[in-house]
Amino acid sequence: MKRVLIGGFLMLIGTIWGLAICIFCGMNLTNGWSTPPGRFLTTVSETGMTLPFVLAIVFIVLGFAIFVKEYFTKDEK
Repeated sequence: MKRVLIGGFLMLIGTIWGLAICIFCGMNLTNGWSTPPGRFLTTVSETGMTLPFVLAIVFIVLGFAIFVKEYFTKDEK
């Protein structure tokens, strides 16, 4: 049960961080960008939010992995 809570909190923190960065970068879009990374990712890079955005994605994936692992493990009580 503890691991499920840890996974849930990691996913929640990652989601909140990701949404905050998306809102921040959505309000401050750049005027010039190239096509492969796109306008949004160029804005994330130029505002210095690359590391927090990557950490948010890592937290979401890690929390989801903990959820999946705990879903398929059997309780041995």
